[in-house]
This record gives sequence, C-alpha cells and structure tokens, in this order.
Amino acid sequence: MGNTLTLMLGRTTMEHCHAKQICQDRATDDRFQRCRPLILRAISEHIRSKLNLKDGPADCKFQLWSILLCSAISEHAHRKSTYEKGAANNQLYAVLITVLVSYCVHHEQINKKDIASDPFENLPEDIRCTILSKLSLKEVVRTSALSRKWKRSWTVCPKPRFDGTTIRSKSMRGKQQYIQKFISNTNAVLAQCHGTVVEELAVKIDFDSMLVEHLNNWISFAVSSWTKSLAFDLTPEKFRGRVDRYRFPFELLDIGCIYRLQQFQLSFGYIQPPMKFSGFMNLKKLDLHLVHVSGQDLEIFLSKCRNLEWLSIIRCHLSDELKVNGPLPHLLYLNVAGCEITSIAIHAAKLTHFVYDGCPVSIDLNKSSKLKTADVSIYIVALEQVFTELANVLINVENLTLDTSCKPPELPCLIDHRCKFSHLKFLKLVLFFSEDVGTLSLISFLRSAPFIEKLEMRVIG
Repeated sequence: MGNTLTLMLGRTTMEHCHAKQICQDRATDDRFQRCRPLILRAISEHIRSKLNLKDGPADCKFQLWSILLCSAISEHAHRKSTYEKGAANNQLYAVLITVLVSYCVHHEQINKKDIASDPFENLPEDIRCTILSKLSLKEVVRTSALSRKWKRSWTVCPKPRFDGTTIRSKSMRGKQQYIQKFISNTNAVLAQCHGTVVEELAVKIDFDSMLVEHLNNWISFAVSSWTKSLAFDLTPEKFRGRVDRYRFPFELLDIGCIYRLQQFQLSFGYIQPPMKFSGFMNLKKLDLHLVHVSGQDLEIFLSKCRNLEWLSIIRCHLSDELKVNGPLPHLLYLNVAGCEITSIAIHAAKLTHFVYDGCPVSIDLNKSSKLKTADVSIYIVALEQVFTELANVLINVENLTLDTSCKPPELPCLIDHRCKFSHLKFLKLVLFFSEDVGTLSLISFLRSAPFIEKLEMRVIG
C-alpha cells in the first residue's frame, strides 16, 4: 500500500512537474512568438546588409524563408526535450538554413550577372552625357535600348547634333521630303529637351528657304536653353552661283544669350548686326564660312567681341579691307582663306598662329610680337614680292610653311635681305614655277633666314 501510494505520489509529482514544464514551455513559446517579428527583422537586415539587397518585390521569397526559419527555431526551442521531435526539427532547421542561404547566394549571383550584362547601368550622368555628345542623332536615340536609365538619357543630352546628311536616302522622292523629315526629327528631339540646359546645339543641313522659319525656332530654343555653343552649317552641296543665304536673326537674342555664347559657327549665312548691337562679350571662338557680310559690318561685329581667342574667316567676300577698330587682346589663332579682301589689319598682341590663303595683300600684324607659327599660301606672284609682303609681318616667326605659285621676276638679281627672319628655325617651302625657276630669288629668300635648323623644300615645275 505504501509502495502504491509512493508510486502514485511519484506519478502525480511527475505529472505535476510535466504540466509545470508544459506551462513554462508555453510561456516561453508565447514570449518567443511576441519576439518573432523582431527576430525576423534582425535576421533579414543582417543578411540584407551582407548581400547589399534592395527592398522590393524581388525580396518576397527571402522574407518567406525567413519566417519559416523563425518558426523552425521556435519549434526546436520549446520541444528540444523530446529526442525524436528534436531530431526531426533539427533536420527541418538544417533544410531551411540551406534553402535560405542558397536563395541568398543565388540572388547575389543574379545581381552580379545583371551588373555584368549591363555595364552602362551604373555610369554617372556626366559620363553618359559625354558619350552621347560624341554620337550622331540616330545613334543617340538607339542608346535608349541599353537599359532603363538610358531610356530617356538622350532627351537631356547637353550637346545635341543634327546632321542632315545622315538621313539622305535614294528612296526619298525629292529634296522636300528629305528636308521635311529632317525638320520633323529635329523638332521631335528638341520638344523632348524642352526645359533642360543644352550646352551645345549643332545643325548641319543644305540650306533651303523652307528651313528659315524652323532655323529661327531652333535659335529661339538655343536662347531659352542657355546654349553656350551654336553651330549652323548650312552649306549646300552645290552652292556656286547661289545668292540666297540664311540671315542670322539677331533680334531673337536676349541679353542672357549675348553674355553666355562662347562659340559661334555660321556657314552659308548673312550677317548684318543691328546698330545697337552690344556684341558677344564672352565669345571665344568664331567660325564664318561662305558668309555674306560687308567690311563695315564685320568690323563692328568683331570690335565688340573683345574676348575672341580663335577666329576663322573662309570664303567670305568682303570686297573691302579686313580690320578691327580696336585691339583683340586675347586672340591666339587667326585664319583668313579664300576671301575677297584688299588688306588685313588686326591688332592682336597675343596672336601665336596665323593662317592665310589667297591673293597677295597688305598684312598688318605688327603688334603680334608673339606670333610663332605661320602657314601662308599665295597665288601667282614673284618670290621677291612674297618676301616683301611677309618680311615685316613674320619677324618673330619660328615655324613657317609657304606654299606659292611663283613667276620669275622681271629683273632677276641677288638681293641682300640678311636677318629679316632672324628667329626662323623650321621652313617648309612648296614652290610651283610656271616658267623657269627663280634661282636667285630663292637664294635671296634663304639668305634672309640664317638660323634655320630644318628645311623642307618641294619645287614643282
């Protein structure tokens, strides 16, 4: 009886202890359940930080596996006293850990593959803009297929260039269809760029009268877009005999544009600045090609662009002298080629490079004491005359290229011109003689440059 009672009491005590353990396990489980969200967040953030995962729909599987992992940990924690169930839960725990880690590694590999397959995705915006500035309009638009970030990059390109020669096709019915397609394409792109800063705007198209209104609109767009560089190349394939030109609309410019513009190129245009034109104060580069402008208008225009560093005037028929009323203190490069002019007189103290191609005219660059390089091409003239024209202009020149068509002098003689080119070190001569070679003239010319270190000469008879 005593043994039975003892056994019953022992069983009762064991049941009580088991019940008490169950209550404690339930309490532990309840506390764990309340902590589960915190555990989930801690695990998720830790692994996310290790793998640099981003928030988004792609992380749903990751969150699901995290929840199942927490459930497995919970079950294993409060039932570990039972060997079989504990072993089963250990297996579940191991499986879930394996799946979670596999998923994370797979996710990371996918990210790495995405980056490797799209090397342009993470390029900085300034680099994308630089790349786009080097491409044609057709190629720029094609870049929208590279990635999501590139889809609209071309619409904020700071240097749009429109080249009409790239859309020419034999299948087009005529010139009007070609021009209309160019106008439509250009207007569509500029409409997308409206409201953005466009640093450079370049248009290349054969000039036609139906373009005038649209060219003016593109000038207005450049003004509103804070453009610093403007280039309109309108030279047609067949321009000889044509007197029509695009008249540059100075009236469309505002004060802001006049101050901002730093580079200006105009081909096959007409320039007539208004009487009160204040000039492009910060213009550094000016390129005029086949432009109709009077000598007086060009003088007014240039005299109000005091910050010019680079000036090129090609095939501009002034029928007058090319001069500037006042100094151009920053001018470094001057190119005058194929122009109908009577003389050149420019005060440019910092000029270092001078290019001239045309008939022999009076050239006054006496103030250009830093002139070191000159490329001169003069047509059908006696070598003595060439020397006379250049002797007072190229006093300090160190590098001279002279290309000329020479005729023999009326009275050949050996003239002493020693030390007229006392700084000349490199001389390249390309001489074309229509008759006999003027040997004495050539000797006189060479004697005037006694310090030459390198001489290249080509004589064509």
